[in-house]
Amino acid sequence: MGIHLHAPGDRDFDRAFDIFDRATEKAGKGTHCLTLAVRAPEGCVTAMFPWTQTEDGMAASLTRLYEFTGLLAVAVSGAHPSGMCMRTLTTPETVCGWRFTDGDPIPLTRSEAFDAYATDPTTGERVVPLPGTEYADAPVIHI
Repeated sequence: MGIHLHAPGDRDFDRAFDIFDRATEKAGKGTHCLTLAVRAPEGCVTAMFPWTQTEDGMAASLTRLYEFTGLLAVAVSGAHPSGMCMRTLTTPETVCGWRFTDGDPIPLTRSEAFDAYATDPTTGERVVPLPGTEYADAPVIHI
């Protein structure tokens, strides 16, 4: 049967690439991972985009880029409840996140990011946060 997602339009893809650019730009230098979750009645679809940002540019998989931005276009269409988090792999690791409201990524506060990350998306039950993880206010990336 599968999970049925809204088909995004050209405008959704344009917005998705703009939001992706803003998020990766705000991340700065280092190793990062964006994780996106889009909920449909049949279940949740997730995509991850790991990358390293240096002064020379971004090192990442193009396949993962296309998969991630394709699902991000679904999120910005506003047709499904969606959320995104960014993990920066430093010591300690830092996590921030956004919820999509009408397709717009709204930054989560530090405590909202903790609550979102410490909750199982399938069951809604609390899970133990990963040790050595700090939560941060997300930067503004909406257009």
